[in-house]
Amino acid sequence: MNQEETISRQAVRKRQYQVVVRNERLTALAAAVLLVGFIVDLLVTANLHQLIMIHIFIGVLLAGPLTVKLFSVGYRFFRYYGRSPAFVAKGTPNMWMRLLAPFFIIDTLALFLSGIALALHGPMNDRLLFLMHAATAAMWVPMLAVHVYAHIRLVPRSIARDWAVPSSQAVSGRVQRLRITVVSLIVGAVAAALITPLASPWRHAFIPNVIPSPLILGIVTAVIGVIIAIPLLRGARD
Repeated sequence: MNQEETISRQAVRKRQYQVVVRNERLTALAAAVLLVGFIVDLLVTANLHQLIMIHIFIGVLLAGPLTVKLFSVGYRFFRYYGRSPAFVAKGTPNMWMRLLAPFFIIDTLALFLSGIALALHGPMNDRLLFLMHAATAAMWVPMLAVHVYAHIRLVPRSIARDWAVPSSQAVSGRVQRLRITVVSLIVGAVAAALITPLASPWRHAFIPNVIPSPLILGIVTAVIGVIIAIPLLRGARD
């Protein structure tokens, strides 16, 4: 192999590696935005009696960055199982996280879709839709807690690496990644501004002035889930 071929192969490997890093950093940025939003919304959910409209607005708003994260994670999934050398070299998450992932994704989609449906449907006596949203919320909180525990080191580290170096030395596309995330928030905000007025009947709905039982159940099971996850994920966290 001559020197030109060696240089060419090194350039190809570098480009492939950068695709992996760009995808990872977009995922991390969207995840950071979502985590902040989820924490705020969980606090709001504890007082739905007064803050139901804010809960609806935040839920629709976060659909934007959630879509970005699902697409970036899905891209890695298909590139890995498509046997892309760079993504194969990156490897897969911990086995337990791979088992959790499909349930977490399905539950997240069910939670968001049922929530938006409830917002548009209004406080009618649709018991099935309400129970679906409550059940998915109770299951979603512990899965979110385990997911955050597994990735809590990767996300801030990835974002810091993206922005702590001069632009000339950074992995290309960091401005585009920021732009995609900001645009996803703008799109989510526009959707929330359109949907929230349609959910105005919820302003006058009877909502008990107590912490919702699905949230309490979710928090309790989240604590148990993280305790169980600690030994399973020890030495395998990102």
